[in-house]
Amino acid sequence: MPARLSLCLAALLPSAAALAPPVKSVGIVGAGPAGLALAVALEKLGDFDVTVFDQSDSLRPALGGGVQLNSGAAVLAKLSPSLGAGLRELESPVRRVLSRTVDGSTLLDLDLEAAILGDGRSRGAGLVDDAGAGVRAYTVMRDALQALLRAECERTTFELGSRVRATRRRREGGAEVVLEDGRAVAFDVVAGCDGVRGASRGGRPGAEPLAAVGKRVRIRWGVSSAPSRRTRDELHQWFGPGGVYCLAGSYGGRGGAKFDQCVVVSPAPAAVAAEPWEPAPDVRDAMVAKLEAAAMPRDIVDLARSCDRCFDLGAEYANPLPPWRSDGGAVLVGDAAHCMPPFLGQGTNQAIQDAYCLATKLAALNAGEFATVDDAVDAYEADRKFPVARLGFNSVVLGAVETLLPEWFRDGFFRATSALGVARFVFLDGAMPKV
Repeated sequence: MPARLSLCLAALLPSAAALAPPVKSVGIVGAGPAGLALAVALEKLGDFDVTVFDQSDSLRPALGGGVQLNSGAAVLAKLSPSLGAGLRELESPVRRVLSRTVDGSTLLDLDLEAAILGDGRSRGAGLVDDAGAGVRAYTVMRDALQALLRAECERTTFELGSRVRATRRRREGGAEVVLEDGRAVAFDVVAGCDGVRGASRGGRPGAEPLAAVGKRVRIRWGVSSAPSRRTRDELHQWFGPGGVYCLAGSYGGRGGAKFDQCVVVSPAPAAVAAEPWEPAPDVRDAMVAKLEAAAMPRDIVDLARSCDRCFDLGAEYANPLPPWRSDGGAVLVGDAAHCMPPFLGQGTNQAIQDAYCLATKLAALNAGEFATVDDAVDAYEADRKFPVARLGFNSVVLGAVETLLPEWFRDGFFRATSALGVARFVFLDGAMPKV
């Protein structure tokens, strides 16, 4: 072969140095829904050695409250038919959202099932469950979701009870998870799925979370495991004076158990000190007092009084625009990348989509579609950043309307968005998967 032709061919072919070695090992910090969904996706989509670290046995029963699933449920069903079936078997569909003032005036009555079935994109997006002859919109307990995801992990290694101190870039590539016991475990990729205040997020530009809607919003959250009331298939929202409102609904749990959940939201200029998901014993009395002061219906007050585990949370918003990578080399997923207030019920849904998207990019990297890990991570971030930024902004606005603005504006806003179909559009915007 002539030397000139050899040089031309060499110029067209990527050099060995330009191609990244395949990603084999992935470390996941955090065993919540984001971390477990990522572990499942990596198992289903590629040949990865996955290790999940968590500071506590977070897969134990009776941890945390409930979550709403729609777009996340569709993605999980796409990953695994058994996950789709498991969610369906929890028998916790949500078909309606009804919002009223304490005097019984209706502000919003949204038929979620009709909204999904009436949108031509729903079936292709996986929101219609053909096997169950319904739609994939559920209210489920967080620990039940974790149990379903954990059961799908056949090859993943779990290091529960391992507190992560930090993540650290490795000079030779990849990153390592640094544990409190002094160990440092190296991986080709480390994913930070440990939330907005997690160890993996440290050192990210703009990492300090922002207070939602310009000031603190206090969220008191109670779960009743022996409910005195059960409103099947519906979420009920009650609005009172002074920015106080309550969301009540039924949630499916492990082993077929059913739970009622009561969420009380109010303005609170003082910071909330309680750690997320850690029960706070005096919260129940505070919830009851808030509801009684706002003249909430008696059954709602009774629900709050029946709650046997309660939590006191803030509503935080983390700017999603800085890079979703920490100085320690972790790729950020879910709340670690883009914590949003809970007013649209999209935190868990978007975390699951993050996990699926990142797994697809890493699998594509191993298939030769990206030259480097950075290219694959850039593609993940490009696909996910705009959707979650928009939803996060919408959630901040909705929280301000519900909690901080005058009652006449709040009530008019809900009536107008209901009549104009805006509420239906906003729900579908979150419910449609974007991966």
